[in-house]
This record gives sequence, C-alpha cells and structure tokens, in this order.
Amino acid sequence: MPRIYVPANAAMLRALADTGELTPAGPVHMVTRALRLAHPDADVEDLEYTAFDDAALTSVGLLAGQVPRRVVVSADVPGDRIDEHGDTAADFRGTVRLKKVAAVHIDDADAAALLASEEPDLAVLETHLLDWYAPSELQDLLSVVTGPAQ
Repeated sequence: MPRIYVPANAAMLRALADTGELTPAGPVHMVTRALRLAHPDADVEDLEYTAFDDAALTSVGLLAGQVPRRVVVSADVPGDRIDEHGDTAADFRGTVRLKKVAAVHIDDADAAALLASEEPDLAVLETHLLDWYAPSELQDLLSVVTGPAQ
C-alpha cells in the first residue's frame, strides 16, 4: 500500500480522534511516478521527505482560525483510491481510517509561535521539523495542543 501524507489541522485531528476517520481537505502528497522520474538517482527516503515537506507546506493553508501548528498525517492506503498529479500531489478518494495511520506529525511550540505571526516566514518555518507521534498518542497530543475534547 502506498504511503500518503495528508495536510491537516487541529480540527481534522480532533475529527480523526473522535470518528476514527480523516477526510483530506484537498490533495494529499506522496512519492509519485513523476517525482521518481524527475529524480532517478534519489533514494526513497529523500523522495518521501520531499512529499512530506510539500504536505507540511500545504497544511499552512489550512490554519485560518485554527491552532497555529502544521499537521501532517502519514497513512498507508489502497493504491486504487489514488490519482497522482504533479510531482508529489495526488487526489485520494474516501477517508483515511485511524488504523491505517502510521504517524501524526505536528509543529512544536517554537514553530507555532512563528505561525502565529501575521506573515510567517515560510523559509524560517521550514527549518523546524515536525514532531512525530504514534497514532496511539493522538488523544494525549490533542489535549496538549487544543485542550480536552468538549
């Protein structure tokens, strides 16, 4: 099963925790055939990082009115539900189930402070790596980031 990187925000994480499903808000990112062809000598980890980084950048556009933290959900999904387009972009049909989530990645407090400014410097923001959390840590992560569920 291919791995996709879903740009998300805190509200989407809350929905994932509450319902066990995540509906992407737009294109997801992944290692596409086009990315492999464009970088034939790159190793898989570098290609995956490129796709992941594109998802992190895309997640900035989902933050209006949200907790100011980039979020990326990594998941393994059936390939027949994906339509690739562009270097890392793909459309995913359906929802991502929590049991298919490999990890949740979210900005630390320092990066959140950068995102809280009126015009965040994306070049500086990209120097901050997103923290990694296991899917089993989702409820604890949400209580720290957004407070307890209502």
